[in-house]
Amino acid sequence: MDGICRVVAKEMSASLGQPVVVENRPGGGENIGINSVAKSAPDGYTLLFSSNTIAMNPSLYKSLPYDATKDLAAVGRITTMTMLIVSHPAVPARNVSELISYAKQNPDKLSYGTPGTGTPHHLAMELFKSAASVRIIHVPYKGTGPGISDMLGGHIPLLVATTAPIKQQVQQGLVRAIGSMDRTRHAEFKDVAAISETLPGFDVGIWHGVFAPAGTPAPIMRKLSGVLQSVVAEPQFKNQMSAMGVEPRWVAPDEVMTLLKSEQEKWSDATKKAGIEPE
Repeated sequence: MDGICRVVAKEMSASLGQPVVVENRPGGGENIGINSVAKSAPDGYTLLFSSNTIAMNPSLYKSLPYDATKDLAAVGRITTMTMLIVSHPAVPARNVSELISYAKQNPDKLSYGTPGTGTPHHLAMELFKSAASVRIIHVPYKGTGPGISDMLGGHIPLLVATTAPIKQQVQQGLVRAIGSMDRTRHAEFKDVAAISETLPGFDVGIWHGVFAPAGTPAPIMRKLSGVLQSVVAEPQFKNQMSAMGVEPRWVAPDEVMTLLKSEQEKWSDATKKAGIEPE
């Protein structure tokens, strides 16, 4: 996130003619940073760069000091990251259909790794398990790296990862890409089918957007949104994002707020089915 945000800030600064400073507010699953912006003056000078963790947090925490749908206004969604289900070569499944079939024949025999409990990777796989009616055990790690190491060592059969950290291993044949969780096939993994081709309507990804405090004047919001949209359209920005395994994908402010509300419902359902108790 930090890398993406700094590229965006640099490009916005050039367009606006004034510095755009990145101030990291880590901790609390992004809640500290989100709340800071939600409580800021609605003057257009303080913005939030967030992932769709902002849509998951109401399901992961018993109480939040903000309501994202009321206290924030979207400037625009700018990028998306595709998650893949990958497997150790020993798993006798080469695609989503075969994986579902094998998992149904062997309930609780398969396990999958993620960067941690409550991450988009974890909740996405729980949605997949629910949609496919399969039972696969979750193994949380502290980041994607340890999960990749354990998969290469044959300790876990499945892993959910974004494309960048697993790309080299897939290309070398060390692991097998089973399916893409995005609604369409990934440009760099065109031979890997989208899960939606087997389970119609399945569409889960990690996205990033920019928000302002609710009540920010409309002229300011229009200006910021226009600048942000121009940044996303720049070839240089696309190249920089591609190097990070990120896809620029603009979504207008009104659509982002609609998406935020719908995803809050989706993740609420996913956490309940995963048995995750809010902290």
